[in-house]
Amino acid sequence: MFDLPGRQVRLLGVKDVEKLITDPTDEDKVPCWAEIWPAARGLSQWIWENINFDGVHLLELGAGLGLPGIVCGIKGAQVTFSDFNSSALDLVRLNANRNGLHNFYTYLGDWRDFKLAKKFPWVIGSDIFYDTKLNIYLKELIPRLASGGGNLLIAHPGRPASFAFVEELGAVAPLDEKRWMVPITIDDPFFPYYEIHIHHIRFNS
Repeated sequence: MFDLPGRQVRLLGVKDVEKLITDPTDEDKVPCWAEIWPAARGLSQWIWENINFDGVHLLELGAGLGLPGIVCGIKGAQVTFSDFNSSALDLVRLNANRNGLHNFYTYLGDWRDFKLAKKFPWVIGSDIFYDTKLNIYLKELIPRLASGGGNLLIAHPGRPASFAFVEELGAVAPLDEKRWMVPITIDDPFFPYYEIHIHHIRFNS
């Protein structure tokens, strides 16, 4: 369950994430999709409080369990949830339906060979820019996916690689950017407090 002011988002998750790890040395097989990360919580809260998406087509990259995309759908967006893992998209479909979303799509795709040809006015992603090896592909992919004058909305917990990605993206495509900070508290005895950085990037057409 994820609480928003005046609304609860009901999510099915994975009870024992560690059981999904078949090869910890292979990054592609580490189930990062199976948890709700602090950045997804911060992005969802910020979207809920600041944006309406009535009728807007929107793509979520690295959807995982689908929390930010579901919040966008509740706020009126027609969402395409995308992920590298088919099990993640199975849960996204269940979670979207549980929260009253029915007019949505899913796309199974690897950023290293992302075949989706459609362009979107909005692209979102939470904590997906931590791996510099994949950022190389995202730097080319995102400007292609965002239609002329489109928007990118991302969140992360202050990762240097994510800040570097935003700077590198500006060298690839002309853009305007705004930033905010969202404080998040989670149920973790060791690391309960996070400051989530929100970037709204608009690509100049």
